[in-house]
Amino acid sequence: MSVYNLLLGAGGPFLFFRTLTTNQTDYNLYNAMIADGWNGQTPVLVDLTINGGVVIGASSNSVAAFTIASIPVGSSITIRNNGFIVGRGGQGVGKGWPTNTDYNLTAPSYANGGTAFSTTFAVSIDNLNGTVGGGGGGGGAGGAISADCSCSSCGGVALATMGVGGGGAGYGSAGSGYQNWKNNTQYIDFIQSSAGSATAAGSPNGTGGAGGGLGQAGSTGGGAARCGYTNQSGPGTGGAAGACTSGNANITWINAGTRLGALN
Repeated sequence: MSVYNLLLGAGGPFLFFRTLTTNQTDYNLYNAMIADGWNGQTPVLVDLTINGGVVIGASSNSVAAFTIASIPVGSSITIRNNGFIVGRGGQGVGKGWPTNTDYNLTAPSYANGGTAFSTTFAVSIDNLNGTVGGGGGGGGAGGAISADCSCSSCGGVALATMGVGGGGAGYGSAGSGYQNWKNNTQYIDFIQSSAGSATAAGSPNGTGGAGGGLGQAGSTGGGAARCGYTNQSGPGTGGAAGACTSGNANITWINAGTRLGALN
């Protein structure tokens, strides 16, 4: 417990004055205060600064990068963001992944970007020198750019040169998939794209779609359906953009700064 709270004793709010100087993942204000000695019931007075260059990210697209919840009535919270609060980027999409029968014409849920900042309690945010951005959607699976519609050597049809979408900004994972499809043998020749960084999307492979930047959807893949095999060789859509906020009605923006994605 901080020296401020020891001096204050039980007669006032729990004081949580902190500066984050290192990158964090799945930052939860409630959990951070509990770890600092808060009893979970006393009202709190929070003044939290995120230093320039520090990234608050998320481990998955189902968890916000920064979460405020279960805060007692009578509390006051101010966040001063000089760094980056970014939702998890979506994973790039490929054909035949994660199973050999996944055609992925529509982006799976793992390709969607996650939320950056979520709050169920009133909070003031000074984002003048900071960025709050939803995770970028993963790029869609790439369609074929060539085909052999009468492939006697493979038992029917050969579809070639498909691609994998890039990972979305917000550390979206690299995509995986297969480059070729042959009748009776399904997908062959494993390929991968590049993962996204904190603020930029990863590169697609082949005809895969580009991953989305922060707060942007992933792009549809290139190429086309060949020989009438729409599922096997058609391009797929990219993942949805992650939201900038969840609970924006609870937020007072002292300075808006850079906000990317929906203010839900």
